[in-house]
Amino acid sequence: MKKTVIGVIGCGVISNTYLRDIKRLCPELTVKAVADALPEAAMRQKEAFDIPAACSPQELLADPEIEIAVNLTPPALHTKVNRQILEAGKHLFCEKPFALTMEDARATIALAEEKGLVIGCAPDSFLGSSLTTCKKLIDDGRIGRPLYVCMNMMSSGVETWHPKPENFYREGGGPVYDMGGYYFSALVTMFGPAESVFALGGKGFEERTIYTPERFGSVFPVEVPTHYSALIRMANGMIVNANFSFDIWKSNMPMFEVYGTEGTLEVPDPNMHGGTPKLYRKEQTLAAAYGGEDPAGGESWPVPELAQNVGTYVRFLGVKDLAAAIREGRTPRVNAHLALHVTEIMISVMESARTGQKVILETSYDPGI
Repeated sequence: MKKTVIGVIGCGVISNTYLRDIKRLCPELTVKAVADALPEAAMRQKEAFDIPAACSPQELLADPEIEIAVNLTPPALHTKVNRQILEAGKHLFCEKPFALTMEDARATIALAEEKGLVIGCAPDSFLGSSLTTCKKLIDDGRIGRPLYVCMNMMSSGVETWHPKPENFYREGGGPVYDMGGYYFSALVTMFGPAESVFALGGKGFEERTIYTPERFGSVFPVEVPTHYSALIRMANGMIVNANFSFDIWKSNMPMFEVYGTEGTLEVPDPNMHGGTPKLYRKEQTLAAAYGGEDPAGGESWPVPELAQNVGTYVRFLGVKDLAAAIREGRTPRVNAHLALHVTEIMISVMESARTGQKVILETSYDPGI
C-alpha cells in the first residue's frame, strides 16, 4: 500500500498528540517533516517522534513529496498558513478553529476549490467511538424524537497545565473558539444544521495567574470574554442550551445531554474520542405507575461503544479520513462545509453576545455527506 506523505506545520503542545497518534495508529500515513517558525521546536519534535526532517514552513511546503500539510499553528495564524499551504498545492488539514472570520473561511474554501485541493478541519472527535455510538443510538430511536440538548463546557481555563496560556485569552482565544468546535461539530453531525443563535457573554477575571512550574505565579491580562451562555435553535426545531466558560472552578452541570420523547442520552465529553454513553428510558420513570420498579434505581444505563476505543484523548482520525477521501475520490467527513458551518455558529455566539441581538445563520450543513 502506497503511503500518503504528510507534513506538520506548528510544533506546539497539540503536535505531541497528533504525531503520537498518526505514527501509532495510521500505517497508511507517513510524516516526512515537521516545521515551525522556531527551529528548535521543530528539531525537538523530530527527535521525539523520529521524523525524517525538521525544517522551516517554507521548506516543508516546497517538498514535492508532501501531499497533505497539517496546520497546527496558533488560531490567529490559521488563515495565513492555510493559504500558504493551498498556494503550495498541498491538501490541507487545519486544527480548530478553521478561521476567525467568515470572510477568511470562505476565501480559504474558494482558494482550495480554485486549486482543486481538499480541506479537512478539526475537530474530528465526532468520528470517535463514543460519539459514533451516540449517533447510532439517536438514529435507532433509542430516545425517541430528540427535543432538546444541554451542553456545558465549564472549566477554570488552561493556565494550570498549558506552558503558554496567553493566546487562549487574546483575540482568537476564549472558550468558544477553543472548545466550541467539539460541541458544535458533535451537535450538527448528530442533528443537522443550526438556524439561529442568541447569546450573552462576560469576563470573570481581568487577569489570570499561571500555575505551571516554569512560570508559576506570572500574571497576564485577559483581553476577550471568558464566559458565554447561548440558546441555539436547530433547523429541525430542536432547542439547545449551551454554556462555555473559563471562569468556573467546579461544575456539576451535564457536559452534553440529549432529551427525547422516549428518554435521555448522556453523551461523553465531545473533546474526547472515547467514553461510555449512558441511556435512560422513560419506562424507568413509569415503572412505579405499572406496579414495578426501575432495576437501575433511577440511574442511566451504560452503553458499550460500538467501535474500537483507541484512546480517550486522541487526534488522528481527521487526517486519516482526509487522506482516505483523497485516495477514494470522495468528500471527507471532516469537510470544508462542516468547518464553515461550525465556524459560523461559534462566531455567531460571540457576535450575539457582543450586540445583544439574535443572529440568523447563513450557512447550512448536510450530515449525510
